[in-house]
Amino acid sequence: MNPDADNTVESSSVLDGYLARYPHLLDRIIRQLQVALHEKGAISIDEMYEKARGEQVESGTGNPNVAEAPRGDEAERTAVNRLTRWYAGQHLSAREIDDLVNLALKREEADKLRAIVSLSAVSFRLLSDAVRRFCALPEGESHLQPDEAMGIRVGLIRHLISDQLEFIGIAKWHLRIRDFGEIVPRLIGDEAGMGRIGGKAAGMFLAHRILTRGPEPSGREREKDARIQQAVADCAGIAIPESYYLRSDVIEDFIKLNDLGEYQNQKYKTAEEIRKDYRLIKQVFRNGKFPVRVVEQLRRLLEEIGHHPVIVRSSSLLEDRFGTAFSGKYASFFLGNQGSLEKRLAALLGAIAEVFASALGPDPLLYRREHDLLDYEEDMAVLIQKVVGQRFGPYFAPAFAGVAFSRNEYRWSPRIRREDGLMRIVMGLGTRAVDRVASEFPRMVALGMPTLRHESSIPEITRRSQRTIDVINLSKNRLESVSFEDVYRQEGKFGLLDRIVSISQDGMLVPPTGTYIDTPASQLVVTFDKLMSEGVFSEQMRGLLRRLELAYGVPVDVEFAHDGERLYLLQCRTLSQLAEMEEVTIPADVPEERTIFSANRFVRSGIVDGIEYVIYVDPRDYDRLDSNEKRVHVARVIGALNERLRDRRFILIGPGRWGSNDKRLGVPVSYADINRSKMLIEVARERDGYVPEVSFGTHFFQDLVEAGIAYLPLYPDDRRNRFNETFLSGSDNQLSSILPGEGEMGDVVRLIDVSVAAGGRHVRVVMDGRTDQALAFLAD
Repeated sequence: MNPDADNTVESSSVLDGYLARYPHLLDRIIRQLQVALHEKGAISIDEMYEKARGEQVESGTGNPNVAEAPRGDEAERTAVNRLTRWYAGQHLSAREIDDLVNLALKREEADKLRAIVSLSAVSFRLLSDAVRRFCALPEGESHLQPDEAMGIRVGLIRHLISDQLEFIGIAKWHLRIRDFGEIVPRLIGDEAGMGRIGGKAAGMFLAHRILTRGPEPSGREREKDARIQQAVADCAGIAIPESYYLRSDVIEDFIKLNDLGEYQNQKYKTAEEIRKDYRLIKQVFRNGKFPVRVVEQLRRLLEEIGHHPVIVRSSSLLEDRFGTAFSGKYASFFLGNQGSLEKRLAALLGAIAEVFASALGPDPLLYRREHDLLDYEEDMAVLIQKVVGQRFGPYFAPAFAGVAFSRNEYRWSPRIRREDGLMRIVMGLGTRAVDRVASEFPRMVALGMPTLRHESSIPEITRRSQRTIDVINLSKNRLESVSFEDVYRQEGKFGLLDRIVSISQDGMLVPPTGTYIDTPASQLVVTFDKLMSEGVFSEQMRGLLRRLELAYGVPVDVEFAHDGERLYLLQCRTLSQLAEMEEVTIPADVPEERTIFSANRFVRSGIVDGIEYVIYVDPRDYDRLDSNEKRVHVARVIGALNERLRDRRFILIGPGRWGSNDKRLGVPVSYADINRSKMLIEVARERDGYVPEVSFGTHFFQDLVEAGIAYLPLYPDDRRNRFNETFLSGSDNQLSSILPGEGEMGDVVRLIDVSVAAGGRHVRVVMDGRTDQALAFLAD
């Protein structure tokens, strides 16, 4: 038996079956076959048509005495189709025909999808059905041409993810049509509506695709460093948490259902009115009703994921955009997700409602006002995710988590390169990496030199190490901060503990020799030294950041978590940066009496000039406050001054950590309380038992960067530095003249009118990052 003949029969049979099954696609399938035969060299398209016309002449169809029949008449088409089928049977295998027919089917569905995404308004039902039909087809070996797919990708991105042109310009090269087949089944909202997944979800999804299936590096993405190339290759194992997306149009349905339309004009109110109304708004929203369809979808979601802890995260349309990250402006909530289904559903609905309400809070609204975004039709999508981590005893948390940046703006050694990036890493949930809490610190890692620490001694490393771990307490169904000792004594192995801790012995910190640790908790210190000395993880993070920066074309920052087995990407956004001057010279001839302060650590080059007012909170006076209510009152006074002095140039000087969650360690201001200032300065007294954490990497610091607010830590007890307490504490306090009702706070908050206090002069701050020196002085 002739195997070629058998193959021909099989191919012809397969083709006949397809044509019988898809008669409406006859012309499209024939065209695909013609192109394949042409490219294979079996017969060109021109030859095919010549043969068809020749057959017509031989059979008498053609008349030499009459003009040739118009091209494409029915007889010619029939002949071309028959010849195409014959040649396909002779020259194409059954597998090739399968693939070509599949490509024809894909082009048919792609045409329908293209028509739908080109509509300005379309229902989710119509769009999702089209996406599902396309994605249900086998991927096959033959693909749509790039120009065919590009328009569909852009349309899908615009409808379901983001309408920001900068985002679309990147995403269209990395997201495929089939990627939307993963998003669509996890979108929550009315089928008749349409909304997007929001900025936070968009950044996470795109970054994951870039890392795990990016295009071949070329142009700006060509990377010469072999180690980084290997690290980029390692990114293939990075995951994102199991995620569900409450569409951005659901909040509109929620507002309409509960008659809350009056609150949509909050953005046009004064700052004081916004602050005053927000507490009520949160309560009203939390008690609001949700559309029945949405409630049922959320109930099914909880049935599917079971009792695994979840996080409910904001993902507004404005969030994580280029140049305006909205870092920490909106609410997010960890849920233990324990108990009955109805109890878990009530908690989930309450958390979503509070995320909705957070869009009307003072921080995001004043941030939008600051960045000319008030008139943008902002809607809030919600990202619902399974929390990354494992259970140990009653607790649930990742082994470690943190935030990383592709550029390191605060370098504590000349050996550190800016382009190698920076990472802040903590044990447990990553909240302690992005928020400013307590008197302990995340591990700061210069990714190019991961073992180089900025602490100068073993006692300092021990004193600054993390001692409190953020976890989800499953028995109490809530987020908690617990001691390291409590975590350590729980049953069950805590992931990667041997890489997280060091053992304190004989005045040294040494890594555990194996994975099993039986050392008393009192001798263990969270250092991440073993993880960093191995070099693998730091190189992976460095490569990850480099890959994303190359794809985005700008510096980026990411949030991540590791469950002990796998690294998860939680967030990616562009990194706002302060413009740094190339050359700044510190004046050497400033008289002592005109010096306000000097600094010699964590200095970035720049000049802040023409300062008219100094707001000074003396660390010792603040420390004497005996209640959190009084400390919050200080923050309110700062916020009021920030508003009153909005058209003037002023700087803030205060204790420890501005914006700290621990009110004892710093004034608990928010972005809206300090956004008008030109510079924020943190004063550390060594006798207080702590020094300020370098703010770089926190949400609070990103606020400063985006607002163009310079940052500087001061160490007045360092003998090499100068600190003019006579000027700061002895100048006339103008607080009561600006805020008449706050005179009693004058013992803590000092407002100095520089022109009045210094005979018409102003304050100038000069900072030289090359020499790590800064000087503030009274200038003419």
